[in-house]
Amino acid sequence: MIKILWIIYFIFYLIISIPSLIKVRIIKKYNHKKGEQLSYLKVRSMANYILNVTKTEVDITGIENIPERNCVFVLNHQGIFDGFLILAYLNKNISLIGKKEIKKLPLICSWLKEINTIFIDRKNLKESVKSIYKGIDMINNGYSIVIFPEGTRSQGSFMNEFKKGSLRLALKTNVPIVPITLNGTYRILEKGKKVSGNKVKMIIHQMIETDRLSKEEEEGLNSRIFNIINQELIRISETD
Repeated sequence: MIKILWIIYFIFYLIISIPSLIKVRIIKKYNHKKGEQLSYLKVRSMANYILNVTKTEVDITGIENIPERNCVFVLNHQGIFDGFLILAYLNKNISLIGKKEIKKLPLICSWLKEINTIFIDRKNLKESVKSIYKGIDMINNGYSIVIFPEGTRSQGSFMNEFKKGSLRLALKTNVPIVPITLNGTYRILEKGKKVSGNKVKMIIHQMIETDRLSKEEEEGLNSRIFNIINQELIRISETD
């Protein structure tokens, strides 16, 4: 499947999802918890469907490292398909941190709102702080958070530096951090014209507790998480 055909197909797929979106919203009015759970199940199903229809082969290791309690997932960001991958395989009620530009995408934004996505304006300090506090509230209410500390897609098998203060959510709430290394998603939509038949890898690392870190360890946390993800990325990139 070439890129332009996939985009047309995906738009059509989103359009036919409108009745499900309406159903979720109606159920939420009368039973918010039930409607919310339905939205997670539907979005997870949609993500799996997209991976299947594009014949994306997923090689995933470390599922056992996902804790039962809520946490902060920290991932490198290669491409648009990162989102489908985490929604399909992180079998938890998660809240994503996304750029405010996503709000301009109809239906995509609507579904992301239903699963409590927090949209952040990195250029507006006041709004960024508000988003951080929203994330803290979500964690305190039992949700897990997914963040991409690079702030933008790398579109390749390399990493950009983490934004300053990216891991503040975990430190403020003392929940564990679960680093995740992704590779190969940039080949889908980001590079070339071929959308189907790609292979991607997802490595879920052991969680890191944040509740007993010293001041020095807190200051070095960004570098520590970056190195965990990046070292694995370098290793698997050499074998791809």
